[in-house]
Amino acid sequence: MQNNPTKIIVHHSADITQTDQLAKINEYHKERDFPVSSLGYYVGYHYLINHAGQLTQTRKIEDEGAHCIGLNFDSIGICMEGNFDIELPTDAQKATLGNLLVELCAQFNFDVTDIFPHRCFRNTSCYGNLLSPDWARILFLDYKDKNNEKIPMCSQN
Repeated sequence: MQNNPTKIIVHHSADITQTDQLAKINEYHKERDFPVSSLGYYVGYHYLINHAGQLTQTRKIEDEGAHCIGLNFDSIGICMEGNFDIELPTDAQKATLGNLLVELCAQFNFDVTDIFPHRCFRNTSCYGNLLSPDWARILFLDYKDKNNEKIPMCSQN
């Protein structure tokens, strides 16, 4: 089955180590029998943003996700390294996430209200209790304004 996204779900890795979390997450998801992506990763998220702000696409958008039970065929999963119950995202992570949200919202004509923390759908603190439920939406709006691009209207309903 192909992913037909209608929303973006933002996660944190819940891990404070800054050593190759991509490999660590990939191995953990492989052990949990997550489906391998067309890009060769077991990582369940479509994108991973490391502490330095480096963005890695681990699944094509059309690939089934493995990041939010019941929503893996109609969402884009983005994970930031870190545990935002005890630390805040780096400025580099915020910049990368903000720009990625603007890009994805434009590409899929998503509305700001189509951006969610994982905790909206599961009994988890993800994307971290130090971040408000609307933190990613506010970040999106800040970066949409900063980019000052002509993008398809993502209304602020």
